[in-house]
Formats: sequence, structure tokens, C-alpha cells
Amino acid sequence: MRIKLIVLSVVFIALCCNIIAAERLGMFVDVKRYWDDKGNTKYVIDYQVPYKNMMFLTRGTGYFAELKVTLSIANADSVIYTKEFTNNIGVSRKYDVTSSGKSYLDRISLTLAKPGFKLAIKFEDLNAVKTYEWSYLTEQLTDTDIISDLELVSNVSPDTSSFSQKFQRDGSIHLSEPSGIIAKEMSDSVFFYFEVYGKTDEKTKLIFTIKKDDIPTLIKSYSISELESFPRILLPIKVTNMELGKYTASVNLSDQSALSKSCEFIITEQAEKLYFIFTDIDEEYLLIRTLTSAKSQSNWKTMSKDAKRRYISNFWVNMAAVRNQSVETVLDVYKDRIDYCNARYSHFEKGWKTDMGRIYLRNGAPSDIDYDTSTDDTKFVRKDFQIWKYSGSFKAVYVFVDIPMNGNFKLIYADNDEQESTNPNWRKYLGSDFDESRLEN
Repeated sequence: MRIKLIVLSVVFIALCCNIIAAERLGMFVDVKRYWDDKGNTKYVIDYQVPYKNMMFLTRGTGYFAELKVTLSIANADSVIYTKEFTNNIGVSRKYDVTSSGKSYLDRISLTLAKPGFKLAIKFEDLNAVKTYEWSYLTEQLTDTDIISDLELVSNVSPDTSSFSQKFQRDGSIHLSEPSGIIAKEMSDSVFFYFEVYGKTDEKTKLIFTIKKDDIPTLIKSYSISELESFPRILLPIKVTNMELGKYTASVNLSDQSALSKSCEFIITEQAEKLYFIFTDIDEEYLLIRTLTSAKSQSNWKTMSKDAKRRYISNFWVNMAAVRNQSVETVLDVYKDRIDYCNARYSHFEKGWKTDMGRIYLRNGAPSDIDYDTSTDDTKFVRKDFQIWKYSGSFKAVYVFVDIPMNGNFKLIYADNDEQESTNPNWRKYLGSDFDESRLEN
């Protein structure tokens, strides 16, 4: 008997530990209803989980989480359908793992011919004992529902590829926002998507309203002829000047005011800190292009000031993640390099914008500098040049020549650096007596 009691005690302790460890997984789930082509109700279930709420494990050069999803459909007390799958979520940046602004979004779509089914979904973080359970009793659209449910969309971008097919509509990606939370400094606009069914009179007006504390803050009226994509409608709304707080958006047709559809959303402040070096946004944009030799953003000039700041901030965040350093540490490194370049290489422009400044910015101080002079065979003038060498795995070599003879050295030769090019006439600047073995590294 004593042995049995010990065994039972161990089992009880283990069960208690599991109960204590089974934490709730923080996430958001939302469902919207649409008609399909056959007159059945299609249920679109979007679920979103912030990265910081999951456990990511290091694997190779990335970080991975596993979200197990178990969907069941019950009719009365009988489960008539079950499906189980696992979302393998991988990120390359360590920063994303703890970011409050990054999340995983996925969608489940299903069509049911009858109402009254119970949908139940269990979500489980397989790397941690965290679960979240969601249930919903299906209620179908009826013949009087000439407007679908109203869906909050946080981002719309053109995309015809296979990426995110679940969120494609009319050649664009519509990323929904199941949380209903919009950080106003992260988004200039939000969008409201809905569909209109059945015949409507051309005189019918579509009324879109946004209320805060039951007080209308925006009312827009559209004639049916004004809507380009009727009956699939996407309405953009600027949130830049909206006050913080909870809002209710609703849509209805003027001749069917009792059949409005609505959804709630919250406008919050910027959730994440923005990072930058210069107060001049365009100057910092030139800086990051100098560091990466990246192509310019085709829409940079038309981007809002806030959008430009977010673009720049994301660049520094990404660079810090790749280097496995804090953003502050990376910014301090480049601030010091900019100060050094401006002190040493400035002439008619700031030192960091010169050839030497560009190389110093990107690579830091060279391991070795070879100072010398050489003869220009074409002009019979002695010109100063410098050879910069970097040791380690990089092993790049650069040659700078003071062509204008005013101390503003120009890059004429680069080896082992794909971002820089070599002047085809570089030997001319160094003279026929130049010993090319000095370029060996």
C-alpha cells in the first residue's frame, strides 16, 4: 500500500505541475462572414499571435517557433470534423523574437451550408506549455444580409505571387487586423473591406460612419456609381490625425439602414521606439544607401514623414539584429565613424560623403595604410595616394589618389568588395614604376 501511495503522489504532483505550467497563449482570433458563389456562408477565421508571446528556439542561423492548430466542427454533441496542422514560424532577426510590433498572421476559411455548428480551435505553442482555445457558434448570413461583415485591414499591397495567397483579393494582399489595434505612428491609413450582394438602385447611397464614444467623427456617403470595385469595396481611412481611443465603424445602404454591419477598433500610440542618427530624414536616407549601396525606394519622395522615419528605424533595427547587437550600440558605432570622417576627410562636402568617408563608414578603420607618392605619366605631376588594407575574412584593398591635389582623395581601385568598382585606368594614376605587389593582402 505504501508503494501505491507514493506512485499516486508522484502522478498528482506531475498533474499539478502541468496545470501550473499550462499558461495561456496571448493571441487574437476574429471571424467574418461572406457569401460564396453557391449562396452558402463562408467563414473566414483570422488568428494572430505576437512573436513575443511565443517561444523561439535557435536553429542554424534563424529562430523558430511551432504553433499547433487543432480545428473541430461539432453538430450538437457530436464532433463531425477534425483537422490538425502545425505552423512552423521562422524569423532571421533576433530582435523580432521579442518585438511587440511583430506577429504571425494566418487564416482558415471554411464554408457551411447550415447554421448551428460549433467551431472550436485549440492553439498550442509546442516549444512552451502555452495554449489558447477559441469557440464560435455559426450563424449564417440570410437573404436580407446584402452586406457582408466589415473587416478591418491594416495593410494593402500589390502582389500577384503565391506568397500569402490566403490574403489575396483582386491582385493585392489584404492583411487583416484581428486584434483591432492600430498604432497610429505605424500606419498612415487603415482600410475597411466588405462586399455588397444583390441588386441595388443607382440612387442608393452607401453610408460609412466612424464613431468615438457614440459621437460621429466621420461620415462618408458614396453613390454606387462612384465605387470602382463594386461589389467588393475597400475604403481607406486616414488615422494620422485621429485621437487615441476606441472607435466603431459601420456601413449600411441608404435604403436598408437597418441592415448595417460594424466593427470596433482601437487607435493607440506608437508601440516601438524609432531610431535615427540625423534629424534630417533625407540625409539619413543617403547615409543608409551609402552603407548598403541599396537601390533607392521608388516612392521615397511621396512617403509621409512618419513612414520615412519608420523605414529608417527598421533599417537600424535590422542591422542590429544581423550583428546580434543592441540598436543603441550600432548607432553609437556609426555616430563615432561619422564624427571621425567629418573631422578627417571634409573638403567641399561633409567627410562621410567622400570616397574615403564612405569606405571608413562601412568598414571602420583599415588594418594598414600605405602612404606614398607616385608620378602621373600623362601630366608629369607627383600625386599623393593611399592604400588601405583590411585584415581578417574581409581582406579588401582600396587605393585612393589625390587627383585634384587638394586633399580630397578619390577611390580608383577596389579589390574584394562587390559594392565598389575599380577605375579601368587606375594604373595611369599610380605611374609606370608602381610596384603592384604592394596591393597584395
